[in-house]
Amino acid sequence: MKTTFERYVKKIVNQTDCTKEEKEDMFEELLLHLELSRDDLIKQGKTPKEAEKMALILFGDEWEIGSQIQQALFPYRKELMLTLSIVSILFTFSVYALQLFQEGNAYIGWLLFSILTSATLLSLTLNLLVSINRKIMVNTVLVTHALVYIYGWGIASAHDFTLFPLFSLIMAAILLLSLYLIYKTALVLPGYSGKNLKKAKLLHISNITLGILILSVTLFFLYAFLIFSSEVQPFMLLFFIPTVLWISLYILQIKLLKKHPTASNICAVLQVLLVLAIIFTMMILYR
Repeated sequence: MKTTFERYVKKIVNQTDCTKEEKEDMFEELLLHLELSRDDLIKQGKTPKEAEKMALILFGDEWEIGSQIQQALFPYRKELMLTLSIVSILFTFSVYALQLFQEGNAYIGWLLFSILTSATLLSLTLNLLVSINRKIMVNTVLVTHALVYIYGWGIASAHDFTLFPLFSLIMAAILLLSLYLIYKTALVLPGYSGKNLKKAKLLHISNITLGILILSVTLFFLYAFLIFSSEVQPFMLLFFIPTVLWISLYILQIKLLKKHPTASNICAVLQVLLVLAIIFTMMILYR
């Protein structure tokens, strides 16, 4: 059964968008601080129960502390994600309404999916969703959100209306802000310092950039084949092999980085070679 201190600290760390490992480190550090404060109060003559209660009072409100830590780790990110969510929702309804009024028909599936990703992003921003690994969850939603709105841009470009230049600017801003938040979220690494921090940042930058390349190429091939095919074919799942490899090797590199940095570097090189080889093979087959 968890102690009062453990429940208190758990509420604090759950408000941050750190990885599971980072949350564990933060949990231990905050718990130790509280225990030392309690021990000092006991030495001053307080009973254990009084010392525990006073240590919590001196530490402060757990929700406020969690919010402050989150803001310190990710400055201005809450405001940027809130802006991204609201602008995206407004953009979605605008594209949907224009298409509906112009052609009498609209992509209801895209509307629902884009609203779902934007609403999920908004819920994460307002801390309405709690996850063991909020960092991965936030970045997954941001990547999905960017892909959905790229498709929305394609829908908007297929229709001739005077507001398209304005829509293009808004869409470009949505995509750039999404990419910025993806990099910004991934590069906050409280569990690293010194050379390890530099290596971890380089690992994330290279992997995210490679992931954007892979997803872009995958979507291109899917789009190209869907143009010539009236329905989705099972073999099209093969296009996702580079994505699966990228994700698997990305996770492996992170796991190896702290204890086996050399193995992590070798894995990174193999990842790039494998993915590029598969993409090159796909391009040859496409021709």
